[in-house]
Amino acid sequence: MASKIDGVLNDLKKLTEDVSALKRAVVASPIVPIPKPLKSKLGVVQEVTDQALIDAYFGTVQNVADVVLPASVAREVINNPNVTMTETGMIISGSEQKAPSKPRKVTKKMRQQRKIQSKAFRNANAKARKKNGELRAGFDQRRIAQMAQRECTKERQRLGLCEKPMKRKSTRKGQVRKTARRAYEK
Repeated sequence: MASKIDGVLNDLKKLTEDVSALKRAVVASPIVPIPKPLKSKLGVVQEVTDQALIDAYFGTVQNVADVVLPASVAREVINNPNVTMTETGMIISGSEQKAPSKPRKVTKKMRQQRKIQSKAFRNANAKARKKNGELRAGFDQRRIAQMAQRECTKERQRLGLCEKPMKRKSTRKGQVRKTARRAYEK
């Protein structure tokens, strides 16, 4: 059984041979101003050289196609369910394949977090969109996501899934420490 590429190459070879026969017919026609003895010799030489060139060219192309993916290998890859091809193009058999990784187990806490987050995104989207579905003025996807994350964090804190962050006791940008202010006032 020949592969599809073999069929395509055979069709191209046949087409090329037909074009060569047409070319020889034009040279042999009375329209071309060449003496008859020369036309017959030219036709024979042209037929031999054309056939040699066609055979050499398509033989090389067929050999390259067989090196890339030989017909026997292509048949094996197509018909054997244990043989697969990697993303890089390497053909591997069933024994070399890695076992598919199991999906990660979804814990109760993860399900709860997903439920909270989906509800928060629904609420944020509802606040940011008009009845026709367009975004309100001043809203974009970034702002919607920020609102949802903020609501998600507050809900998780309310349910006790995470703790409220400690208040900062350090000096913020633009502020002066109280001790520095007292020292300056004296």
